[in-house]
Amino acid sequence: MASAPDRPYPTGHLTAPADTAPASARSSSPTAWLVDAVARGEAGRALPPVVRDGPEGTIAVARRLSGAADARQVAGLLARPRFRPLAEALAALAVWCAGPAGESAAALAPGVLAASNTELFGPLVLEGLTACALRPADEARRLLALRKAQWQAALTLFLTRLHRDTSATCWPAEPRFRGAVTSLRAHGDETHNGGHRVLRVGFAGGGAVAYKPRPASGEVLFLAGGDAEASVFALLNSLPSASGEVWLPTLRCWRGTGADRDAYSWQEWVEPPPEPGVLRRSGRWKLTGTVLDSAAAPAFWHRAGSLAAAAAAFGMSDLIGENVLVGALPAHPGPALYPVDLEVFLTGLTGLYDTGLVHDPEAGGTHHVGLERTARWCAPDGPRLHWRERADGSLALERRSRPLARTATRSVVGDTRGRTGYGPYLPAMLRGMFDAWTLMCRSRERLAGFLAERLPDHRVRVVARDSAEYGLHPDELAGSPGFAPAEREQMARGDVPYFFRSAAGGELLAVRPPGDAPGTSFGPTGAGPCAQPWWPPAADVSAGARLTLAGLGPALRDAVRYVHGDCPHDVHDRAAGVRLRVRGPRHGQACFDWPQTGRRITFTWDAARIRLRVDALTDPWPPGPSEPAEEVRAWLLALERVDAPLRERWAATGMRDASLQRRLDRLTRAGMRRLRVAVAERGWPDIAAVGPRAAGAAARLLQHATGEPDFRKHCLELMRSAAREGGAPWDEVARLTDTLRLAEGLAQVYGTKFADVGGVLEPCAIEDADGVDERRAALGLEPLHAYTERVRRRFGMGPQPEEGGS
Repeated sequence: MASAPDRPYPTGHLTAPADTAPASARSSSPTAWLVDAVARGEAGRALPPVVRDGPEGTIAVARRLSGAADARQVAGLLARPRFRPLAEALAALAVWCAGPAGESAAALAPGVLAASNTELFGPLVLEGLTACALRPADEARRLLALRKAQWQAALTLFLTRLHRDTSATCWPAEPRFRGAVTSLRAHGDETHNGGHRVLRVGFAGGGAVAYKPRPASGEVLFLAGGDAEASVFALLNSLPSASGEVWLPTLRCWRGTGADRDAYSWQEWVEPPPEPGVLRRSGRWKLTGTVLDSAAAPAFWHRAGSLAAAAAAFGMSDLIGENVLVGALPAHPGPALYPVDLEVFLTGLTGLYDTGLVHDPEAGGTHHVGLERTARWCAPDGPRLHWRERADGSLALERRSRPLARTATRSVVGDTRGRTGYGPYLPAMLRGMFDAWTLMCRSRERLAGFLAERLPDHRVRVVARDSAEYGLHPDELAGSPGFAPAEREQMARGDVPYFFRSAAGGELLAVRPPGDAPGTSFGPTGAGPCAQPWWPPAADVSAGARLTLAGLGPALRDAVRYVHGDCPHDVHDRAAGVRLRVRGPRHGQACFDWPQTGRRITFTWDAARIRLRVDALTDPWPPGPSEPAEEVRAWLLALERVDAPLRERWAATGMRDASLQRRLDRLTRAGMRRLRVAVAERGWPDIAAVGPRAAGAAARLLQHATGEPDFRKHCLELMRSAAREGGAPWDEVARLTDTLRLAEGLAQVYGTKFADVGGVLEPCAIEDADGVDERRAALGLEPLHAYTERVRRRFGMGPQPEEGGS
């Protein structure tokens, strides 16, 4: 395994000294253009920002480097030997841009393909600066040499494809996508297939496209705009509605020409809506995003619901923040959601959580989902380095250790009343899901035929493992024994490994990076990751087998649960034809009027099951969902029925049967998992909610558990509050109090816990033993000596009569 990066700045910062080199020396430096860009305030993303403490524990960008003072400090930093590999790489890149690359860039406006274009080369500069600052010199030099070669190869291939495709019939005829290329901006995140990056390509005609140097079958297959046969979404938009209007997002996206056409694509750039609003403020900081008024919000969320249903129906995944953007296009100027990164589809997902659009609070994962419900300050990523300004005006370069605050977001949508997410508009969201689902169900055979015809010509991405498992610097991990050779091969060239399969099924494939000749092709991975049953494509998804009315239930349940705290819990939206009754995060009911069929469709769910009911519109309303407390009561009593006999048998063995103890431990752990959920959703299961037997079972479960002290203390306080109102027995409060004190190494208070002392049960140490009976009496408990005798008799562990006694 390659050596891990060192920590050259153990104090966490590096002060950039003043630049004492003469101006003539600086002007001949390979990084002089970067220093000059700082002086002009045009360095942009090429260098880390200057930060200060931000809201909610974040750091926030105070400013970008700009001006003569900052330029001097950057010049001094880059003059250090540690940063020489960056200077060498930039010098070679400048020569390449002015030489062979410049000669083949006739389609570009002057200055676009120049080393000083920080919009294009900024990510390379920033990655190189970070490598020089944080990694050993030899590793930084190797990485920069690799990246320089990769950028040159990637841009050469891009220019070849640009020239070839803009002259072909595949290219849109609109004037906005014509003319010279006036801007190139490189995406700053992960690379593909040999260091290639997504590019934003701006044209003199005023339009912009995304160049994606990796297979983008999902976008072409589902999103392509045009006639009804252009894509799945275009087809659905063209069909008559089944239960209500359906609009799914489409945009211009197309493949190129040539033998490598399936390994890259072009896509219309989705711009943010004009005039963003302010989602929240904190002192000098503000977070901007899409803010809708009360007239526009329901329509927006209805369409978002249709997209969510389509994502669930077609097994779309990885639709997290930044992959689903709020934007506006000439064909649809109003704000709408666009899944701009649709690589993973036809998966066998089980609910809406699996799409990435919403967050599962129990499963964890990122909260930066496609439909964020909270305008959080933290950004999902950011540079690994930043500058801090000191009191004397000098800059210190530091490693980032806290989240970076975002000042704008494309994945949070609010309204003019200060609310965020779809929770306040849940009936509209659910109606959009229902309308899209009924249309897809009615068109199931047509959709299946459409896909069957096109899938062999498309590729679906296989996520072999979470990208985070490959580490921040995958090339360092290339020799790790935990990865397959096909993974190590890609990590060795600095990529996060990407794998694919034919969308019609087949062996695992990888995209080979181009060699000397332009072109890219798929090839088998050979010794790749072990095949998993959940890898797409799932045949039942592409065949439409899941498109039944009942199949919508899991997605509806997940959509409601995600915004349970933000949504109306009992509402009848007659205009939308939705009646919603929510009894808890896991319990609810949604009724949909379907006038076209004269029916009312009702979905009712709890933690264990989802029920579907079909009634006539004229029938009485169906009964509402059961109270969650009934379910809690049922499983607590079931737990008690199993636990009590086992515990009696275990006690009869003197608590020495290891097999019984293991069974009891497993039972207790499972019960604690369910109790945590119940307490989080409903509070303590007291006598009024679940009855005395079940309330006692919950208390005894806490006593039998080990670990989780904070949760058990929280439950003790809930029990104590309930006991004051007659909702919990005081003897259980006493037992749990003593259990938790003993677990912390403290003496017990009420004398409810015993230890085996030479075969005799004796009360464990008691704090203020003289006052124990008074404390017990205050809770209605018998004196300690009487209780001790009862416990000893029960377990047969009392003192033996003295020999010769009467």
